[in-house]
Amino acid sequence: MRPRQALRLSRRALGGLALAAGAAMLAAAPSPLPAQENGGSITVGLETDIRGFDTVEGGVLGQTGEIVMRTIQEPLLDYDPDAKEVKPLLATSWEANADLTEYTFKLREGVKFHDGSEFTAEDVAAHYNRILDPEMKSRSRSFISVIQGAEALDRYTVRFTLAHPWGAFLPYLAATSMSGPIPARANVEAGEQNRHPVGTGPFEFVSWLGGDRIVVKRFEDYWAKDEINLDEVVFRILPDTQTRFASLKSGEVDVIWTDRGQTIVNAQKDPEIVSLHTEGAGAEILLLNARNAPLDDARVRQAVAHAFNQPAAVKIIWQNTKPVAASPMGDSHDCGEAKLRGYDPAAAKALVEDYGKPIKLRMVHTATPRGREIGELMQQMTKAVGIEVELIPVDQGTLVQRAFGRDFDIVGWRIADAADVGPQLYALARSDSSYNLTGYSSPELDDLAERMRTASDIDERFELQCAIVAELNDQAAMLYWGGGSFHAFTTQRVKGVPPPYRGAVDVTRAWVEE
Repeated sequence: MRPRQALRLSRRALGGLALAAGAAMLAAAPSPLPAQENGGSITVGLETDIRGFDTVEGGVLGQTGEIVMRTIQEPLLDYDPDAKEVKPLLATSWEANADLTEYTFKLREGVKFHDGSEFTAEDVAAHYNRILDPEMKSRSRSFISVIQGAEALDRYTVRFTLAHPWGAFLPYLAATSMSGPIPARANVEAGEQNRHPVGTGPFEFVSWLGGDRIVVKRFEDYWAKDEINLDEVVFRILPDTQTRFASLKSGEVDVIWTDRGQTIVNAQKDPEIVSLHTEGAGAEILLLNARNAPLDDARVRQAVAHAFNQPAAVKIIWQNTKPVAASPMGDSHDCGEAKLRGYDPAAAKALVEDYGKPIKLRMVHTATPRGREIGELMQQMTKAVGIEVELIPVDQGTLVQRAFGRDFDIVGWRIADAADVGPQLYALARSDSSYNLTGYSSPELDDLAERMRTASDIDERFELQCAIVAELNDQAAMLYWGGGSFHAFTTQRVKGVPPPYRGAVDVTRAWVEE
């Protein structure tokens, strides 16, 4: 075995095959932050309430949920987006077999859950096997189904078995979306995890007043408690963007995440506000439901694609604070135009005429300013080419329910920023995936997705991801309305908040300077 201090996700390491068989990771505790001040409370302004913390009942977190989740629960591994390294967290070391289909992890000993129970390999195995159980219908399953199962070998050793080598395996164990953070098995079995989460994180859950706030407090038995400074974090649900920004300026709120273009522009000009920004992968997308007439006809989907003016949408909605996108790959790989059907109203009108029947569609969007704006733009742009779109504003939870229930013609969605967006593309593309929300499929697309997932060379993997994107673009299964660019803002008194990787603000190591 060859020891390493951290696994650098270079182009080859990301593919997984650059890992020497049996390479082990050594524990490396994060370096302490300089000049912290202990104690105090901060308030974080959130755009929406969340559906819950349980991987089955809660479904998906979104950026709002992920911000809260990071304070309460932790994944096995950590990910450094600047160094592009996977690092130890709840797992301190690991090794792989020769063909990279089995990974054995040693867990950090002495870690406590918030209920006082000990974190063990049984909690890890139970969490992942529950996600993978088809009976559970977890929405995370499609992303990680290469994992065949997890087995507790002893109290502090867990083994994962994969169907084949998988380049995204280690990054996914570091994810702070729904599949990564490990809950207390007993709390899950008691049916309490969704509304009263118990994790190993630096803060423990206190209360949740739906639509108003979630409160967490410092966990005194946290395994790295010397790194934690705050006594309390209050998450306020403030759906109105202007109210959220005004609360930041007044000091009522200390931290906000936002993607609202005008708010970002105004905040960046304010010397009293600290701006945090990252560029990444992922994209804002619109899903077109190919299961339903008339979108089951490619001509109608392609007409909608040619009617939609992405550069105008990016300018109007995001104030050009997001890039125009042709793929969700970001800077990880250049897919070129990837057969994107760009704005071409003449082509859209010709397709509508060729279809020869009235086209009426329903667009489900959030009742947020962002949701209303993209809905109104889509309605106006499609009307100009002879397509009628009815707008259906709903709350975030209802939008997720309708998306997974396939009760939409067009719906706003997001491909999340990630070290590797391959698992998301696979889940969106495969005909047998519960996450194929568009319903578009073909034997060729299934083949591309499978080859991408099993590719042993990272360059081949990226090229196949681009090929998947190109088919989805050509068939107009999804449209883009902005690439991966993420912004958060804090007051001057808050220190130690890193740029928002994946668009989610991490306040776990923050402190206040009065």
